[in-house]
Amino acid sequence: MPTLFRFLMILGSIVGVVAGSLYVLAEYFQPEPKEISKALRNFKAHPTDEPDATASTDAPAAPAFTAPPSHRAQ
Repeated sequence: MPTLFRFLMILGSIVGVVAGSLYVLAEYFQPEPKEISKALRNFKAHPTDEPDATASTDAPAAPAFTAPPSHRAQ
């Protein structure tokens, strides 16, 4: 029985240290915010019809965004 108690005390101590470390990391350290951008695979976006500040007014407006056709069977 003494070895079981010793094992449980060591296991409890390890769990306590890990839980305390996680608490300290969560409470006292904030991650640095940064912008993340990731390219989408197999997707081509068409330009929107938002006017550009440098665009000529004589040029026709760009077509609105349209999603590519779905290849799923319906």
